Amino acid sequence: MKFYSEKIIRLKNADIHQHYANNKGRGGNNVTITVVDSGTMRPGTTIEYESCDYIKQYRVSGWKGTVNIRNEVMKKYGGLAEK
Repeated sequence: MKFYSEKIIRLKNADIHQHYANNKGRGGNNVTITVVDSGTMRPGTTIEYESCDYIKQYRVSGWKGTVNIRNEVMKKYGGLAEK
């Protein structure tokens, strides 16, 4: 599923925090995806997370604010929450 410039994606059983890299040369992994418990505050940088603060963390490629998160990840945590 594609998302455009969203920093927090609310799912039914978790939240996804996105942090966009602003350093040149990150290339194919310039967005850090962090899956956290619902309602967890999003820190300004990924280094501010403690390993116990998140469920899963990985990097993906993003282009001009568009990030693709795999449907399997979305389904695993219950899909998108109602707004």
